[in-house]
Amino acid sequence: MSRHAASVTRGVLSGAAYLAGSLSISAMAQGVPPNFQSPTGWYSFSRDFIPPASGAGPVVSHPDHPHISNDEFRVTGRQPTQAVADLDNPILQPWARDVLRKRNELALSGKPAPNRGASCWPGSVTSFINSPMTSPMYFLQAPKVVVMIKTSNNEFRHIYLTDKHSANVKTSWYGESIGHYEGDTLVIDTIGLDDRTTVDGFGTPHTKQMHVIERFRLIEGGENLEVNVRVEDPGTFTMPWNAIQRYRQYEAAVRKIPIERLAQLASAEEGPLREKICAENPNSFFAGTSALPIPQAIIPDF
Repeated sequence: MSRHAASVTRGVLSGAAYLAGSLSISAMAQGVPPNFQSPTGWYSFSRDFIPPASGAGPVVSHPDHPHISNDEFRVTGRQPTQAVADLDNPILQPWARDVLRKRNELALSGKPAPNRGASCWPGSVTSFINSPMTSPMYFLQAPKVVVMIKTSNNEFRHIYLTDKHSANVKTSWYGESIGHYEGDTLVIDTIGLDDRTTVDGFGTPHTKQMHVIERFRLIEGGENLEVNVRVEDPGTFTMPWNAIQRYRQYEAAVRKIPIERLAQLASAEEGPLREKICAENPNSFFAGTSALPIPQAIIPDF
């Protein structure tokens, strides 16, 4: 690890210890909130949302074209495929279905479909939830803020523990998130999301009207973490819809199943928080295809 990376790691871990101490003081005064601060982070079960047991759910893979991720390939040897969306989902407005249809056609033609993460574009709140596969996600909890860290691109979300949004919310990559604890659950409410991001790995678009509510809670004795997500966007979807994502801890998972059989941990390294850099990339990894342009700020936001 470089001297700079080691310094960053020490600083973040020191901050984590401070925040944990602050949280314990607050807990003694106000009751104990759930503790999501796993020392080795959380890994999602899949890169795609889990549909709810009933009711409107997220975009999923087309039944004739199941999505085989690189993570699954490492474990099973099955040929990876690009994500192809099921266009029959009733949540999609016609214009959003057309966006997905064009991306499906590109993927099925054998050409690489656009992947914003490959050009180091920030994701949306919903794509953030599905991303911690081969690199973990961490929580830092303090009395007034919860910080979520996605280590694959060193991306951060700040959830301010307050009961109302700002009077004038400015649009940003991860919007404005406020939260509160309801017993064993952290409830997060997010608005003000930039519409240049996508909802998921299928490339589902959204508008700036998108409103996301997340409910995080520990399950199975604290070894796993679950988030229930509700998405509303009258500009893109015909109705609100719900989805689920679940996460494992590193040690708790490998105590039961060898790491080589865990898709989401197949290329992970055991250990504390690390610095990982995603450099802005104006070039495509694939011959004959163009990359997404590097995002540009037209007006300074300070």
